[in-house]
Amino acid sequence: MSSDPDKKIWLLFNCLDWRLHPQVENYFLERHDGCDLCVTAGSLKGLIEEETRGYFLEQIEISKKLHNCQGVILTMHMDCGAYGGSKNFESKAAETTHYENILGEAKKIVLAAFPDLAVEKYIIELESSDGGWLSKPVIVG
Repeated sequence: MSSDPDKKIWLLFNCLDWRLHPQVENYFLERHDGCDLCVTAGSLKGLIEEETRGYFLEQIEISKKLHNCQGVILTMHMDCGAYGGSKNFESKAAETTHYENILGEAKKIVLAAFPDLAVEKYIIELESSDGGWLSKPVIVG
């Protein structure tokens, strides 16, 4: 193992959307000893799709093997282009419910394959601020 066995490393699944970085990584680094990153369009889209699921589960296995991964952080963000953005939903509540469902399904998949890992679920709110973006992770059940 190439990591400090005393560190509590987590694997963070996050979307590649530039509005999230580096704020989201910093948020979780303040809460955990370290985070491996799995950054893809739609964050969990590939995990819940059966044809690509194996690749995502392999990332968890690699993080466990190399860095003693203790848990998985699942994130989805509002206005995600991989899901058509906020305009694709009839309301903010509908969009939130959609992402909560994805997070719930993703958690079940992770725990079925890795029952020993802790899993946290977050929806990330985005807010425009002075020509930039603020991202605010909000824990979901």
